[in-house]
Amino acid sequence: MLQTPKLLTNILLGIITLVIIVSCSQLNQEQLTTSDSQSQFKVASILPGSIKKDDSWSQASYEGLKLIEKQYNAEINYTENVPDTDVEASIRRYAQQGYNLIIGHSGGYIEAMEKVAKDFPDIKFALVTSYSGNNKNLGAVAFRSGEVGYLAGALAAIKTKTNKVGYMVGYDYSVYQEEAELFRRGATATKPDIEVYTKFLQTWTDAEKGNKVALDWLEKGVDIMAINANEAGISALKLASEKPEVYGIGWTKDQYNLVPGKILTSVLQNIPELVLKIATLVQQGRWEGKQYKYGLREQIYDFAPFRGTLTAEEEAKFNQIKQQVITGKIDITPSGSTTDYNKSK
Repeated sequence: MLQTPKLLTNILLGIITLVIIVSCSQLNQEQLTTSDSQSQFKVASILPGSIKKDDSWSQASYEGLKLIEKQYNAEINYTENVPDTDVEASIRRYAQQGYNLIIGHSGGYIEAMEKVAKDFPDIKFALVTSYSGNNKNLGAVAFRSGEVGYLAGALAAIKTKTNKVGYMVGYDYSVYQEEAELFRRGATATKPDIEVYTKFLQTWTDAEKGNKVALDWLEKGVDIMAINANEAGISALKLASEKPEVYGIGWTKDQYNLVPGKILTSVLQNIPELVLKIATLVQQGRWEGKQYKYGLREQIYDFAPFRGTLTAEEEAKFNQIKQQVITGKIDITPSGSTTDYNKSK
């Protein structure tokens, strides 16, 4: 009986110790959960078009965001149909919400991105366009678009019967000026006496504008049209390619089914993988606020199958030129650029 108080004391101390251990364990678990939540990679995208109706640029950009979610277990968010005039508010909202990476998918977003990036130096900002960056937290990824511009021009020259070809694009952003310049260069290098028409529509969505240009070119005798204009260009590509002896070159995705047998090929842009490269650089601590360019060598660009739209001789000639572009035997450096343009970043 004399040992009972001591025994009770030991039992009580054991219970207290157990309670403390369990409490500490729960506290540590809560801290771990909170820490995991705080450290989750948060990525937001701002898109100029709809992820459902665009059927090209914005949709593919959204697919890139989903790749980031899968690859890095990221928390993602997006805003679609954002015009250049309204984009600053969207960027700033995501920055204030603590997103680690904010991606703008338009060359028209540059000014707004620069403003917000300056106010939030600890956040990474990215543009999917041709832009040199701020050497701090705002950079850009882009295609070496001169490669496919040159090759599309060469293909148009190989196939034309009227010696008149055209390149139509949504906006005159520098990346598309580069594409247009190299389209002309590729066409004239392949067929020196060719006539090359270029049109910047200043829209991605106004199909009437695209149709108007296509009809004008048809009257002029243009028989090969390369069209890179999203919604504004899809109906124009279809309208032109339905005409006898007129062919189209699609852009961004394989557009062969618009007019089967009349779309020579399409420039395939692996936009999802390009967008994923942004997140990879950020996660690796290598995002330096500069321009990163990718192209045929990295398989970010390619061409859809010809499906019998070219003769064996025409296809062989195109493939020869393509290989020369990839290996650097043909210089596709745009005017005003350095030879670094051709290097992988």
